[in-house]
Amino acid sequence: MVEKELKSVLSHGNGSKRVYLMELHPNDFPQIIEYLDQFALQNKYDKIFAKVPSKYGPAFINNGYVNEASIPGFYNNKEDALFLMKYGSEERSRPEIEAMNAFQELLLQKANTTLAALGKGYGMRPLKESDTPAMVPLFKEVFATYPFPVYDPNFLLKSMREEDTRYFGAFYKGELIGISSAECNVEKQNAEMTDFAVIPSHRGKKLANHLLLLMETTLAAEGFKTLYTIARLHSLPMNKTFYNHKYRYSGTLIRNTQISGKIESMNVWYKKI
Repeated sequence: MVEKELKSVLSHGNGSKRVYLMELHPNDFPQIIEYLDQFALQNKYDKIFAKVPSKYGPAFINNGYVNEASIPGFYNNKEDALFLMKYGSEERSRPEIEAMNAFQELLLQKANTTLAALGKGYGMRPLKESDTPAMVPLFKEVFATYPFPVYDPNFLLKSMREEDTRYFGAFYKGELIGISSAECNVEKQNAEMTDFAVIPSHRGKKLANHLLLLMETTLAAEGFKTLYTIARLHSLPMNKTFYNHKYRYSGTLIRNTQISGKIESMNVWYKKI
């Protein structure tokens, strides 16, 4: 669920049991900090996530927030973004130790920047509104649950028309078998690379790598400066995809997002183009 409160943009819901300050409007500072405390308390959320320009960081830190990640030049390639968290319980703030250890091993490996050609019968292209009927069953097959209603064709259409989300598809013999999306902020010149989904029978073909390359090429041509992702800690293949594409790891958001029925930690990666 996403809604506007004051002039800032908030997302919240019982799935992830958190409130997320997605965009801080300057007019709402500093009263937004107390507002978030009260909002989380009223809704019984045990985490507050605030993504804010770095110049606002000290006030949040003074109110008990910790900085778990950052992205340089996130705002028009001029100002950094801080990913600040405040926890309502000690349990929510504990990292998944085994998953973090496995991810640590990945970061110590040498990246593989060589990308093999697409296999025979496969193709890639940007998706259109007319593709939404095929997108919904694919998302349902890949994700048991998801933090946003990607199973709803009206949500997908609205995101395309009003929120400047670009979707990209992988096809096998004309059938849609993989999806990714870029949530674009033209004004701030950044885009979140997300919603990677490939049906199980076509995994292992490096399709996510080819989708990511298509996304990067498309967005670079349009003048975007910063690309980033918030990837599941438990999905080593997805993290490896961004690592191999020369994204930089900048932190882990602890027990942050509900996906497939459980709340998972997420890794932040970014790339300047």
